[in-house]
Amino acid sequence: MLNDTTTKQSLGYADELKRLQHMPVTAKVDGIKQWIKDRDPRHTFEPLVWDTVAEIEPDPQLPTDLFSLRQGTETAGQKDLTSTPMKIEMQQIVAMNRRVRVIRIARMDHLTAEKALIYFHGGAYYGGTPEDVLLALKFVAEQANCVVYNVDYALAPEQPYPAGILDGLAVVAAMAPNYHHLALGGDSAGGSIALAVSQLCKSMGICTIDSHLLFYPTLIQGSDLEGPLWDDRQIEVVPSQRDALHRSYQLFEQLDTIMSGYYVADQPFDLTSPLLSPLLADPRVFKNVTVLVGEYDPFRLQDEAFIQQIGRATGTGNYIRYGGISHAFLNFTGNVPAVEDALAMGARLI
Repeated sequence: MLNDTTTKQSLGYADELKRLQHMPVTAKVDGIKQWIKDRDPRHTFEPLVWDTVAEIEPDPQLPTDLFSLRQGTETAGQKDLTSTPMKIEMQQIVAMNRRVRVIRIARMDHLTAEKALIYFHGGAYYGGTPEDVLLALKFVAEQANCVVYNVDYALAPEQPYPAGILDGLAVVAAMAPNYHHLALGGDSAGGSIALAVSQLCKSMGICTIDSHLLFYPTLIQGSDLEGPLWDDRQIEVVPSQRDALHRSYQLFEQLDTIMSGYYVADQPFDLTSPLLSPLLADPRVFKNVTVLVGEYDPFRLQDEAFIQQIGRATGTGNYIRYGGISHAFLNFTGNVPAVEDALAMGARLI
C-alpha cells in the first residue's frame, strides 16, 4: 500500500493519541484481555485509511504478476517515534546451515538487554523488506527496553515454503542462548512465519518462546472465502462506507489465494498443516500471545478466532482492536495515532 496517504499525518494526532492511551481494558473473556479502541465517531474509517479504501473501484481486480504485487508491498513516509539514542546494525546470522541477514536494533543504554524480540516483516510471503518496519521496530525496542532482530527471511516464490520459516528458526537457534526472555513477532504474513517458527522451537526442543507479538497476522492458507471468516457483513460500519469495505474484502480474498499460491509455489503441500495455517495448530503451544488488528482488516475475523482459541486453551492472551483501521497499519507509523498506540501497547505486552 504505497500512496501519498502514508506520508500525511492525521489531524489532531496528539489529542487522539492521548484518548487512545487512556482507554482501559474493555472486557476479559476466557482469559483474554480485550481492548476495543473505537473511533469517535464509531464504526467509521480513519480519514487517511479511508483515502486509500475509497479509491478501490467496483469489482476490483488484483494483478497477479509478481512485479506488480511486489510494488504493492512497498512503503514510504513513516516517521521515527523514538526519543532515545538507538543503535542499528546489520548482522549475518549463521546457524543450522543457513545464513540470514538481520537488522539488530537496541537502545544505546540497553545494548545488552536480557529480552529479545525476533521479528518477521509482512508482505504476503513474496514481498516486503525488514526496512519497511524499521522505524516501527525502533520504537518497540525503545519502549520495551529489548533487543530486536528484524529478520530478512527468504521470500517466495524464488525460495518458497518452508525456506522463510527455516531462516527464522536459524536466527532463534543462534540467539536463544543469549537471552532470558525470547519473544517472536511479526505483521501479516510475518506473523504466520513467527507462529510456525514457534511451533518448531517447541517440537524440536530448541527453546521456549516466552511471548508472541502479532500485528494483523495471516493465519490460514486455502481459506474458505465463502465462509464465516470472510463475511464482511459481520463488521459494523456506517452505511455510506459499507460498499467500500466490501470492495476491500474482495481485493483481499483475491490476495489470499494469490499469496498462498506463491508461498508454496505449486509444491503439493497440505495447506491445513499447522505450520502453514497456525489457526489450525494446537493453541497450547503458544504462550503469552498478543494480537493487534484494525476494525476493518479483512483478516480480523480469523485473528479473533485464533485469539479465542488461545484463551480457551491457555487462559491468557491479549486482543487489541483499533477502530477505523485496516490492514498493514504499520505503514502509517508516526502518521496515524492508533499505530503509535499499538506499538506502545505491543511493547508493554511482550
